[in-house]
Amino acid sequence: MQLSPGRPPYAASLCVAVAGVELGSLPLADPGLLPMAGLSGAAAVLVALALVGCAGHLWVSPRQHVYSGGAAIALGLLSYPLANLGGFLLGMFLALIGGALAIAWQPTHDAPIPRTAAPSAPGRHGETEARSVR
Repeated sequence: MQLSPGRPPYAASLCVAVAGVELGSLPLADPGLLPMAGLSGAAAVLVALALVGCAGHLWVSPRQHVYSGGAAIALGLLSYPLANLGGFLLGMFLALIGGALAIAWQPTHDAPIPRTAAPSAPGRHGETEARSVR
């Protein structure tokens, strides 16, 4: 069984990316005020960038979905004290939901191709089926 390539956890990646954008939107709304926000503003931006990085990692390497999902949940919980109550709770909940979806995601497996005998002639395939039914 091989994992099917190109099937990332879309919903989890989207939730985590939107959480990162939401958490970073308030501190970066006016970058001139970022030095006045101090350590809190810088922490909010770093948490937002890390969440967007987790979403990208989920998208690019879906086989490591448990690590990215766990990191998204940890960052979502850290965003509560560090980033304006977790982006007014919306960013935190999106990060928690996206992380849980990433951990719960199961990759699909390619079904093995059954090996059947090829018909002896293209026109005689129906005849062999008719004979086997009788």
